[in-house]
Amino acid sequence: MEEIKRLLLEEKAALLGDIREKTGKNKINSDIGDAIDSSVEEQERELDLLLQDREQARLKGIENALQRMESDDFGYCEECGEDISKKRLLAVPLTRMCINCQSTEERSRLAQNAFSRADYSSQVLSDE
Repeated sequence: MEEIKRLLLEEKAALLGDIREKTGKNKINSDIGDAIDSSVEEQERELDLLLQDREQARLKGIENALQRMESDDFGYCEECGEDISKKRLLAVPLTRMCINCQSTEERSRLAQNAFSRADYSSQVLSDE
């Protein structure tokens, strides 16, 4: 578990650095004004914000994993309570489920999405 904790702390530090750098870059870009085409600048800013949102979500996942380590809940599936294999934790350290429960959840989500699309399609066709 110490190896995983070290990896999480390293990734957390890297993410925090990236977020700080991008935040500073956005402030610098906004000061340039008319020197840069405003539509390109706006697209870049939107992309940066999207990436920052993803980085923030990843950072939150890392912090949650570190908290679970502190409370000795890390490495146990939140669905069934069984141990999550060390191999899986090394590959996907933010995982909260064992491979079996994760697979079940993904199949359920895919089935729900397929049902929603089929339901939407039938409504659109019946409206025509």
